[in-house]
Amino acid sequence: MRKTSVDGDGERLTRRRALQGIGGVLGALSFTGTATAEDDWINVVERGADPTGQESINPVLDEIPFDDGTTLYFPEGEYLMDDTVRHVGFRGFDLRGDNATIVPAADYDGQWLFKLGTFDQPGEDLHVEGFDFDFTADDTGLRVLQAQVSDDLLVEDLAVRGEHDSGNKGPFLFDVTDPSGIGTIANVRIPDGGEFSANTPGDINVGPSGIIVTSQHDGKLWVRDCEVGPWPDNGLYCSTDGGRVVVDGGVFKNSNIASIRLSGDYSSIHDATVVVDDRRDRDTNQRGIRLDGGKYNWIENTDIHLTDPTGHAISVLNEVEWARIQNSRVVVDGDTPAKAISVSPNAGKIDIIGTEIEFNSPGQALHVRGPSSADADPVYILKSSVTGSGDGSNGRHAVRIERGNGTFDRFDVEQTGDDYRRGIKVTGDGSTFLWGDLETTHIPLVNDADGTRFRGITARSLGDYEGMKILNESSGVELVECALYNGVLEYGNVDVDYDGNWFL
Repeated sequence: MRKTSVDGDGERLTRRRALQGIGGVLGALSFTGTATAEDDWINVVERGADPTGQESINPVLDEIPFDDGTTLYFPEGEYLMDDTVRHVGFRGFDLRGDNATIVPAADYDGQWLFKLGTFDQPGEDLHVEGFDFDFTADDTGLRVLQAQVSDDLLVEDLAVRGEHDSGNKGPFLFDVTDPSGIGTIANVRIPDGGEFSANTPGDINVGPSGIIVTSQHDGKLWVRDCEVGPWPDNGLYCSTDGGRVVVDGGVFKNSNIASIRLSGDYSSIHDATVVVDDRRDRDTNQRGIRLDGGKYNWIENTDIHLTDPTGHAISVLNEVEWARIQNSRVVVDGDTPAKAISVSPNAGKIDIIGTEIEFNSPGQALHVRGPSSADADPVYILKSSVTGSGDGSNGRHAVRIERGNGTFDRFDVEQTGDDYRRGIKVTGDGSTFLWGDLETTHIPLVNDADGTRFRGITARSLGDYEGMKILNESSGVELVECALYNGVLEYGNVDVDYDGNWFL
């Protein structure tokens, strides 16, 4: 195993400084490379590495001095590795492949190929690109790249071919350890996923995750246009508290636990596609997206499609202080009970804006739990809809609002399934519904809360039931300018103020 620690204090031109010097946009992180002395560009084949995959290249790499500014260049070929390359504390290091394929040796029982930086000795200014890693042999798979740097991380155009079926660590781990540091992971492809450890010779708990961002990440990391899944223990797994992760594009499929598991203040997902359309015997909870925690988590312009699901499309957990789901589309198909969007009871403020849910399964398209009091953390839903053929066999109501203090503005619900399928049930106090259209097989709207205000609501039952039911001594309920087909069913001693409604 190669072990190095470079602690030099000399100045060098980092990619960040180069971009700043020419007026580049740092946020875009479009690094074009840093000028490097010719002696620091090292062709590993010219140094004796075998490009045919017959002999290990580790003895050759062990003889190469990894000075600051070194670039290791791998020409096209196949390279056998039987040990770890470990390099920490560096300031400037590149690995560049040109259609280069790395193959782990069949008898290699280690856990890493490239371990570049650690959380207590992070590197700085690291660029890795242009490698395939061959896991097509049986019982193959390990961490091909672990990169922990304080700043300036660029990893692009890497692929793993074949299923990770060794029961060892997952292929990628990335952290930017400095709060002001920044990095980009782009076009990393691990579509063949990994096997559950119970079906492998290894003993890692459950099985590997595809891409891990740990609690040591404190900077900002872009994850761009990656292809991930299916993995036994999360596809993209972010467990940071103070760091930020931004998913930009990409396809994430069929991972257990979650295809994207996100945390960290201001972490977000944009323009991504999440699909769950295949289930293995041990896939017990295949969430599409799981938001774990942070001051502001944002899902935007993202498509999530679940077919015969084992988990929710989007889960918002208790440690999330504020979540926004915007301009996205969620489709849930199949006969298995599910939820499209599930909000845990202690989660903070929730916004759903311009989002379409097509729900063709039993269960709840939207389930918002939380304190029922009128001063609870607010729920705000604007210009969003629930459509589809979901039925009432596993919960009659397509939407359950158990938290108080909600505003539902132009929120439409259409559910055409049988088994007494209903639309919205409100049990949280102090909510307001404005200008929504509701159409369901059974009663579209059920209120079991105090202080609920309805204005401009149209509610019609396809089965000729009442448009609305008010029950259990609900008080302070207001209905203004609503169109309620077949009127309102008042169940019990309720207190309702009617003003300018139409009972059709």
